[in-house]
This record gives sequence, structure tokens and C-alpha cells, in this order.
Amino acid sequence: MKILITTDFYLPHITGVTTVVVNEQNMLGQLGHEVRLLTIGNSPVSSYKAGVYYMKGSRLQPLRDSQLTFSYHDPLLADILSWSPDIVHSNNEFFTMGWAKRIARALQIPLIHTCHTDFTRFDAQHRIRHTLWDTMMATIIKRRVRYCDLLISPSLSHSHMLERYHVKQPIFVLPSGIDLARFQRPVGSDEIDALRTSLGFSKEHCILVSVCRLASEKRVNKSIDDFFLLSFLEPSARLLLVGGGPKEDSLKKQVADLGLEGLVVFAGAIPSENVHLYYRLSDVFISSSVRESQGLGFVEAMASSLPVVLREDHSLGFSVEEEGCGAICADSHSFVTTLASLVADEQKRKEMAEKSKQASERFSLSHWAETLVSVCETTLDTCGKGNNRGHHHQSRNHAVQ
Repeated sequence: MKILITTDFYLPHITGVTTVVVNEQNMLGQLGHEVRLLTIGNSPVSSYKAGVYYMKGSRLQPLRDSQLTFSYHDPLLADILSWSPDIVHSNNEFFTMGWAKRIARALQIPLIHTCHTDFTRFDAQHRIRHTLWDTMMATIIKRRVRYCDLLISPSLSHSHMLERYHVKQPIFVLPSGIDLARFQRPVGSDEIDALRTSLGFSKEHCILVSVCRLASEKRVNKSIDDFFLLSFLEPSARLLLVGGGPKEDSLKKQVADLGLEGLVVFAGAIPSENVHLYYRLSDVFISSSVRESQGLGFVEAMASSLPVVLREDHSLGFSVEEEGCGAICADSHSFVTTLASLVADEQKRKEMAEKSKQASERFSLSHWAETLVSVCETTLDTCGKGNNRGHHHQSRNHAVQ
């Protein structure tokens, strides 16, 4: 098959969506399919390089990790139509979605869309807030995906959001896979020790790591608040924040206001090929996010043999507590006390680390890619070229892989 992937998020920006589309590029290519990608570049001139179409980007960039484009009559469109993909796989509902729809309509080919983001907002008790925001997003998402033939949801909990929005398209639940080998390959102790030292850590420190986009929905501010309390109980604890995002400056101010300089380290946005090193130098993975659509960071941490201390694990499709590889903490008190016990008990961390590695095996990249190809082939057989409209009115079928 010829598969065109469209995405607003792409390298060099590191986000969960970026990780997924890069994996799709590589794995589907290895399986013998011809894959190209359409994204938004940071140049005022459109270009094509190494299988990637870069639409000219706007000078406006309200988000640090993505570009905007207002290009409509772009010369890339003719090149893409000439290449003539068999199917389009969209990964964002906004800028590149418009291009995905135009291309699918022009070539009369199927359009599938992965909805990565959970737009649900919650109150203090983690209950859904049925507010104007929820109503507005339901209207927007229904409108943006109305021409899609199939929607892919990364988790069962995420698919419930789409059902609440009353989308008409069939939904296929497919958790994203990750390259487990990248997080499990041997790394020299000298390299790890040097990186720890460069970040200001010593061998006596127990490092808690958070790897995520520094955005409000990740609630990294809560992790910092909880670490402030933990620092009094366990002076050897250190917090490492890996990632960039719109909240980076405010989080640094929070750290300074709490007097945690030297105890909390911002590593910034790290190239994806080096992220495994930051997991490897750490002792425990933490997250204060209460709503993850995919939980890719959780899986990466488990593949790196780290115990995970989370506020929720619904996105994983299994219980980390039942697997013995982590803990779920409903409030700050349990979050802090759980971390304190792990910081103080190295043997317990080692036992949970081994179970984490075992639990991560269900998210292998090869299984995910093979399933995604099957989804594309089934959609293509069902819809076919020249007959791809209207198939989203078929009955809804859910499948969890």
C-alpha cells in the first residue's frame, strides 16, 4: 500500500503524537509499504525531503512544539496527488486534517483518523465537567472527523469520549506501540554516571523522573508540590523533569518560589534517540496526570525497568498495582508516602522494576504496526478507491488489541 500520514506534530518537536507517527513511518516501511508524511515546516517555503512533505509554516507559533500553516494553494498538493496514495491516515484534527480531507476527496480514497487527544475536562473529584467547553469540543470534533471512514482511539477510556461526543464513525481501539528494544538495550555505566553528574546528581541520590510535555493537562505543578513535601521526608530524593512546553517558565518559577533549586532539575526537550538515557539514570517514574489518552511515557518507563507511581492507569488497559510494577495514588498524601517508601527501600524498587519490564511487553511495536496495517487493508477493501464516502455510517464496531 501507499500510505500518506498527516500530522501537525513532527520532528524536531518531541510529543506523544510525534513518537507515534515516527514509529508508523519506520515500521510500516519495514513491512514493505510505501509511506510518506505530510506536516508543517518551520520555513516560509514548502519542501519535500526523505519521504516528508513540509508545508510552508506561518511566522506565528503560539505553541513551542508545533507549527501553524495557513497555506491552501500549496504546490505540494500536486506532488502528493501525482504520487497517488491508496489511503490517508490523519493524526490531528486541525491544520493538517483539512489537507487530509482534500487529498482523500480528490483521489476518492479512504481517510482514517487517529484521535490522540482527550479533550475531557474534570473537576477536583475527577468527574467529567459537562461545561460549555465539553459541548464546544463535541461540536468541533464531530465536524472535523465527519468525512473520515474510520476513527482509531488509543485506549478504551479515550473511545468513551468519542462516544459521548456522538460521532457517527466506527471506532477501532488500538493502543500505540513503542520500540521496547530502544529502552532495553545495554548502556555503559560510565555513560550513565557521566550524565547523572552533568545534571548535578550523585550516586546517593534517588532520582524521580517525569517525562512529558510541560503543559497544564500533565499537572507537573502537582508533582513539584508533592516533591516539596517529599524532600522533607527523604532528603536524598531528587526530581528530574524531562520535556519542554508552554508551562516551562511558570514551573521554573514555582521551583524557585519553593526553594527547590538543585533538588528539581529541568532537562528540557531531549531528542527522542536520547530519552532512554534519562529513564536509565532514574530510579522511579512519576506522573500526576489524571487523564492520559495513551500513556506512552508510562510504557516507556516500564520498558526501562522503572517502578511507576501514577494518579491513573486507565490508559494502559491494566492495573499497575495488580501487575506489581507500580502504585496508583488518589491524593497527594498517598503520592508522597508511596514515594517515600520507595526512596527508602532499594530492594522493593528492584523487585518492581523487573515486573515493570515484563508488563511492558504487551505494547511491542511490531504487534501495533501489524494491527494498524490490517486496519488499513480492511478499510481499503471495504471502501476502496472511488467509493470512500458514506462508509462512516456503518454500524459501530469496537476492537481492543
